[in-house]
Amino acid sequence: MIGRQAREGLFKAMKVPVSLQPYLQTLPQTYDASSLSYGDEGLFSDILQSQLATTGQRVISSQEILAKLDGSRNWKIPTHIQNEQFLSFAKGPSVPTPEILDKIDETAKAIGVDADLVREVVRAESNFNPNVESHAGAKGLMQLMDNTAKAMQVRNVYDPDENLEGGTKYLKSLLDRYDGDVKVALAAYNAGPGRMSRLGISSDDELEAKFDQLPQETQRYVDKIMSRLGSEGASY
Repeated sequence: MIGRQAREGLFKAMKVPVSLQPYLQTLPQTYDASSLSYGDEGLFSDILQSQLATTGQRVISSQEILAKLDGSRNWKIPTHIQNEQFLSFAKGPSVPTPEILDKIDETAKAIGVDADLVREVVRAESNFNPNVESHAGAKGLMQLMDNTAKAMQVRNVYDPDENLEGGTKYLKSLLDRYDGDVKVALAAYNAGPGRMSRLGISSDDELEAKFDQLPQETQRYVDKIMSRLGSEGASY
């Protein structure tokens, strides 16, 4: 096992730049130092800098480094790094690809929901990242909970096509439930229709009257999406 001081000494021996050393502090605190031979000093540093250069300021695990050194191809980013808490640090903001935008347009048209609305829900939910998972267990582009995904017959929540179809169908069901009132449908998408029922909210007028009773997260969610739709001249 290797402690903090020994690890710092290892950094110096391996010539890891001072500017990069803070990112290695996120490595597991215990691992077998003997598995890194000092003959691999330059390779270790090259791998680290290559990972940071190609993926931005993200967490890299000792398992990834060791796998690179011994030639193994069977490694992946640890699951705990892929959740919402690490999204901005580990992967950075996700830019929508033309393929994702085309899928949104096609899915929205097929299901009968405004494409601009679906796009802004995807942006607010996952920032167009099909692999993200929240602490609460919401997954994929439209952040579907397991029960919602099951109800919408989504088998693979990380598949963009399935997730978009399931999420858009769910959004459409909420719009139908609330007679096309977008704000209350968005609030229900974020906080759940059960909360809307408990608050006695079933229309946009009632939502406006009781807006401060909603969770602050939901208030920001509704305001953010409606603001973007309004600024782009889009509406449902």
